[in-house]
Amino acid sequence: MSQILLLTNNPLNEQAFEVRLRQLGHEVFTSKLMINLCLSQNSKHDIIHMFDLIILSETLANAEVKELLSTLSTCATPILRKSDERLEETDLEEWKEQGLAEWIVSQPTLEVLREKLSCEKVRKEGNIVFLPKAEDKRPMSGFSLSGGEVKLFQLLFQQKKTVPREEICLRMWNRGKSNSSMSQLSVMVKHLKDKLAGQGIEGPIIETCWGRGYRLHESVYDQVYLDSADEKLVKQQ
Repeated sequence: MSQILLLTNNPLNEQAFEVRLRQLGHEVFTSKLMINLCLSQNSKHDIIHMFDLIILSETLANAEVKELLSTLSTCATPILRKSDERLEETDLEEWKEQGLAEWIVSQPTLEVLREKLSCEKVRKEGNIVFLPKAEDKRPMSGFSLSGGEVKLFQLLFQQKKTVPREEICLRMWNRGKSNSSMSQLSVMVKHLKDKLAGQGIEGPIIETCWGRGYRLHESVYDQVYLDSADEKLVKQQ
């Protein structure tokens, strides 16, 4: 089965959960000290690559989780969050946009835990290959994207700041904020990130600013530029 790194602020809190993992045949290494190693910007995270999965305990504050997701963004190891809280679908999508592969309740049944750890999303995340950064900038028109994805990419690229979800929905579909539009936007953001990463763009790409909206990561501007064809399309919108 898998080698799992369980990061926690209190290893004693994880005993029952560890038993569940071992019942499924997984090897578990529970650590508090490795949290600082993972948070180190200068660390190459060589030890992290020894594990198939990373699970973040509910004893970690959300701020710690976000910081871990940010510093481990270039690590191909899937990261899961264990929590007593059950999330709404839109909140779960926001976490996944920041790099989380799955959300696990703290006291799951064996069947639920088994499926969470073997689900397609987790296995796909583990197979990500980070391509080398291109030496030269690439035109936005050189990427294979759908019409909606191009429009979203151009919108975020031009703003160079956090764009509220309400504004994006109005610009994209001429309608305001609703559960439907928020869900559609979350899906499109994820698809755009996946496609850009698959075509050689490095870094977090699109950042989720909680309670505010989305913005392009600054590294994107070092890799992409608007050519004349792109600029004409932008002016027409």
